[in-house]
Amino acid sequence: MAAALDALPALVREHLPQADPRRTVLTGHSAGGHLALWAAARHVLPAGSPWHAGRPTPLRGVVALAPIADLALADELGVCGGAARQLLGGAELFDGRRPYADPALLLPTGIATTLVQGRDDVEVPQAVAEAYADAAARAGEVVGVTLLEDVGHYPLIDPAADACAVVAEEIAQLAW
Repeated sequence: MAAALDALPALVREHLPQADPRRTVLTGHSAGGHLALWAAARHVLPAGSPWHAGRPTPLRGVVALAPIADLALADELGVCGGAARQLLGGAELFDGRRPYADPALLLPTGIATTLVQGRDDVEVPQAVAEAYADAAARAGEVVGVTLLEDVGHYPLIDPAADACAVVAEEIAQLAW
């Protein structure tokens, strides 16, 4: 993810010269939402991290869909069968690696961020998004949270679902 973001400006210049790279909005769903939030926070990573960026990634914003945005709460709730703990290499490595991987610890980013979450999501519960938004507020940053009634985990990425239209609108608003 870090390498892709580092390469993006040159790729845009070469292959899409008409595009405005300053309007880039990262979007990801579930674990991809975690990655989008993490990528936007690379400049906040501890200085010794190999993924640390000296300055913020030039992004207009992040729209994270049902993201695994708080690894500690995700672990506590057993989200996705313990995916947070697995991501960080197991129980013995979890606490030591969390400062390098947990978006809820990598705040404030200074990058406009919106979370879109279904209230009926049983894969990644609404509480995970709310915990990230709360952590952002404690860090002095406002994060938008759009909660969708009667929406589970997958309609956010289903082009035929009404929820997907909401996602497209959130992206368009940040890209503007």
